[in-house]
Amino acid sequence: MTKSTATILSTVGHPFLLLPVVLSLLTVHRLPFEEAWSALAAIWGSIAVMGAFLIIRKSKGKISNWDVSAQSERASNIYRPVLILLLLSAGLLYFFQQPFVGETLFFALLMAVCYAINTKIKISQHTLMATYLGFLVLSANLWAGVAMLIFAPFVAWSRVVLGRHTLQEVLVGGLVATVFGIAHSLFFS
Repeated sequence: MTKSTATILSTVGHPFLLLPVVLSLLTVHRLPFEEAWSALAAIWGSIAVMGAFLIIRKSKGKISNWDVSAQSERASNIYRPVLILLLLSAGLLYFFQQPFVGETLFFALLMAVCYAINTKIKISQHTLMATYLGFLVLSANLWAGVAMLIFAPFVAWSRVVLGRHTLQEVLVGGLVATVFGIAHSLFFS
């Protein structure tokens, strides 16, 4: 794989791109649009807040790159803010009696596990998200889910080729995502 191909795969598989697009499509697939607005607002609002947060952190020199690739930078720039946003989103969804409260809390648990793993190894969020979302899509559409699960190892390999992760880090990301993806299917499908 060339670096240019790896860059394309890594960009398409970036969590800030993949996550809101796939979750929005799954939300609209499960609910009529009129009922999906609150979940869509939570998804896109959280992404906007995180994006703005990272832009500010980057401009102040608090993160070295947009992927927040330095393991030491991840706790305060990815995991803690994401956990706060997920808990806030779950609370708002619950307060307004909207769907997806359990799934939002389950995703928060996934991020908490990644946070804990990050103290020992820099888990690949690209690999984790591509794989986990593949399992979520699988429950909605077999062929699209299979396609996403085939795409995930290419995202993982792109991260290794670009030197952002080791093979061990992408394998851990894929393994954690697989466990949580299967558990999500058992609990929420």
